[in-house]
Amino acid sequence: MSGPLGGVPPAELLMTVARQDRGGALVLAIRGEVDLSTGGRLAEAAGEVLREAGGRPVVLDMLGVEFLSSSGLGVLVSLNDEARSIGTPLRVVVDQDRPVMRPIRTMGLDDVLSIFGTVDEALAG
Repeated sequence: MSGPLGGVPPAELLMTVARQDRGGALVLAIRGEVDLSTGGRLAEAAGEVLREAGGRPVVLDMLGVEFLSSSGLGVLVSLNDEARSIGTPLRVVVDQDRPVMRPIRTMGLDDVLSIFGTVDEALAG
């Protein structure tokens, strides 16, 4: 299968987003790669959930993310800014020992984003 970039699969095969209402929060489980080709889908899905949340926490479960590019980091920052502007808590779940955490730390976003190790911790706030 060939996507718009030739040999690259379509974005919907590179990243999936599943929504779940859980514990008074809206949880988006993201799986796959968050990069230039998939970041727009994440921004759209998460932005919609942020606007629907009505102040309830939104949890981005990124435990299934295998790759996070600089453009993916930009999406996280934009979502964080949007969440703050509308008064909705945004909580990001990332395994501290996986390579996905490295770009977050390198860019100092672990001091900007609300990072949690598990979805249960994020739900507890």
